[in-house]
Amino acid sequence: MGKATQFAVLQREPPGPTPDQWKRAFKSFSHLTDADAVRLAAGAHGILMKHLRQDAARALQSAFQAEGIRVAIVAENDLPRLPEARSLRRLELWPQALSVYDPVGRATLIPWRHITLVTAGAAQHVVLNKTHTEFTRRQLDAVSGTHLKKTTDAGPRIEPDSQLLLELIVGHGASRHEIDASQFTFKHVIDRPGIATEEKFIWLVREICREATRAVLNSGARSLLEGRISVPTYTNRQVLTDEIVWLLWWSQQHPRPD
Repeated sequence: MGKATQFAVLQREPPGPTPDQWKRAFKSFSHLTDADAVRLAAGAHGILMKHLRQDAARALQSAFQAEGIRVAIVAENDLPRLPEARSLRRLELWPQALSVYDPVGRATLIPWRHITLVTAGAAQHVVLNKTHTEFTRRQLDAVSGTHLKKTTDAGPRIEPDSQLLLELIVGHGASRHEIDASQFTFKHVIDRPGIATEEKFIWLVREICREATRAVLNSGARSLLEGRISVPTYTNRQVLTDEIVWLLWWSQQHPRPD
């Protein structure tokens, strides 16, 4: 017997549900708490919940729609597939294109109009302990009506050394480029040794966003472009990746004219 299809619940439009809307939606499920709602409200960006059976996804959809939140149920196999990320350690900014370099120093020009998605964020390192695994199982099983004993252990441990990540999607998913600020050579774009890495990272995000005028921006990149002075934090790298998948799905539903 093949593996049962799993489903995800996606918001149709930004912004996502508020913590109060999460709490009221969870009132329909006896094993989900206000604390669960607050945690998910802080961590969900577009994809509200994953790995659900279809009946559980429909129950969650109904609960959110009762709160005025339009959501879609999508089989996880039908979500956009991300290409493998190519790590960038050097690039240059030009008026008509972005010049990216491979590990042996060969340059490739990417016209700004071909960049379709820009995402930025600080991804925290989270050590998943037994409690976090139990919490995840509890929230999913509760939606599908399965009783699971509550746990009282401490939550996941968050490491302080977050990664500053910038990702570029080219051609609606044809290729994907990633910058980890800790491994990137900033001197080719901003040669100011006295500036902190986070400041250089924010400067680079803003410059790329200003040039890539046709690109969709994630919440982190958009807030930096609008003047935020610290990089928005994501619970972990997977949450940031989920937002990229959601934005690609959302872009498919709202194609821009060429």
